[in-house]
Amino acid sequence: MNKKIILIFIILISIGLIVGGVYFKMKYEEKKEKEQQYYNEQKERIRLYMKYNVKKYKDVTFTNVEENPLDGYEISGYVNHNKKAHFTAHLRLNENYQFQDVLSYSEDFENILSKSTKSVSEIKKEEKNK
Repeated sequence: MNKKIILIFIILISIGLIVGGVYFKMKYEEKKEKEQQYYNEQKERIRLYMKYNVKKYKDVTFTNVEENPLDGYEISGYVNHNKKAHFTAHLRLNENYQFQDVLSYSEDFENILSKSTKSVSEIKKEEKNK
């Protein structure tokens, strides 16, 4: 009798662990999917910024996306197939983790950046009013 109870108990615990594992795996995948969607949205905001603020803009290549342990996220890349014209876009809490402006960049990038840049919010507002 005791062996049957122990066997049933082990089977129930095993089923519980399997169900729990599947649940947490699904939650993890859902989180990763939302995170990827967020990064894609920010990359589109960066492309829009580049289109309006970089002279002779052709395209942007993203090289790195990472979470900054202090505050927010960082997306790095370069423009117009020129790896020397690289930048890092910072997504900070005070901007609601939405890209607004490039904060750090190389000298080559600075040379192709317009003198008077516009933030993504200003660009979107301008586009809306057209």
